[in-house]
Amino acid sequence: MRSDLDRLMDEYRLDAIVVIGDATPNTFRDYLTGRAKTHGSIFKKRGEQAVIVVSSMEVDEAAKSGLRVMTYHDFDFALLYNQFGDQPARLRRELFLNFLRKLGIRGRVGFYGAAAVNALLPNLLALTESDLEIAPALDEDALALFDRMFETKDAAEIAALQDVARRTCEVVRRAWSFLSNHYASADSIGSPVVDERGEPLTIGAVRRFIQAQEAALGLEDSRGFIFAQGRDAGVPHSVGEDNDVLEVGRAVVFDISPRGASGYYHDMTRTWSLGCAAEDVQAAYDDVMAAFRMVMDALKVGEPTSRYQIMVLDYFEGRGHATQRSQPGTMNGYVHSLGHGIGLNVHEAPTFGEKSKHVLRIGNAFTVEPGLYYPERGYGVRVEDSVYIDESGAVQRLTDFPYDLVVPLRRR
Repeated sequence: MRSDLDRLMDEYRLDAIVVIGDATPNTFRDYLTGRAKTHGSIFKKRGEQAVIVVSSMEVDEAAKSGLRVMTYHDFDFALLYNQFGDQPARLRRELFLNFLRKLGIRGRVGFYGAAAVNALLPNLLALTESDLEIAPALDEDALALFDRMFETKDAAEIAALQDVARRTCEVVRRAWSFLSNHYASADSIGSPVVDERGEPLTIGAVRRFIQAQEAALGLEDSRGFIFAQGRDAGVPHSVGEDNDVLEVGRAVVFDISPRGASGYYHDMTRTWSLGCAAEDVQAAYDDVMAAFRMVMDALKVGEPTSRYQIMVLDYFEGRGHATQRSQPGTMNGYVHSLGHGIGLNVHEAPTFGEKSKHVLRIGNAFTVEPGLYYPERGYGVRVEDSVYIDESGAVQRLTDFPYDLVVPLRRR
């Protein structure tokens, strides 16, 4: 969490950090500013208050960050503009060097952030030719600094995660209700799902409904969501085809990960089968739910996250399913890791791979999402909840939605 920054800088022997930024979306800057609506870069020496440097037009917004605010004019921008105004790249480079020089940034420095590469690289390369005593920190410890902070959440972050979770689950409830108000055109598997006029229901129509509910509930879904049926459901990251007509008895994977106004994400997945479920889909679903419940019951502070991935690998292989461990490169069976951290990023620490080095800790927020995928058999199944570990060490669910496989349909 943010309060760990100076301690981690000391642990990783970082004299300073620089979070470089322009108008590009920047999770690192968002994290340190509490998502203040401002651009600019952040400079922090170990044990001292961070400084954000912005244009004069952004002072008021930058001040909401609680950081010390300075403008380009505090770093001789006018003088540099007179010298290099007709050379934009040179102007940016000299201004950047002035930031570092006047703020006393020196020693072992970690660089983070997001910016246009063609503008960023010349600035960083200029360090090697400057009189600044800066040694860029490029080792794994320095690269992991923000991952370590992201790994645990404070009370305000948990509250943000709870809020976006509540809104996301409401979207999913409305989607369930929308689907269940449609009709099975016939009882046989593969029959079209239709509306009250007998018109086929397409994935695109469902997608537009879900997008409208997200907007109504103040959620942003720039990543898009997965609503994939049949074979597409068997390909983990296939988003589904808008022109496809929904069919009775076909597995649908619905994976949604919007973010709220706080910038924090929720991530959840349900697998649904409209009207009824085919036997093979039901069997795969039962195996996935058994793995899901097994993990949820076993989660415990102090345990390595790899334990849970291995647990699921063992279970699925024991049930006759291929995995990436038993058949490297396979795209049938269980083909991904069990989960991931969630926060200002949809995917962050802790990780749950077989070789992950993370250990469950108080303040972790993460997903649990076992799945089985058989694209050539025409189905895939995934169930995903987001959870967090509270101050007592108990696992608390952020996702609050039932696990029913079959969405009931009306009969004509």
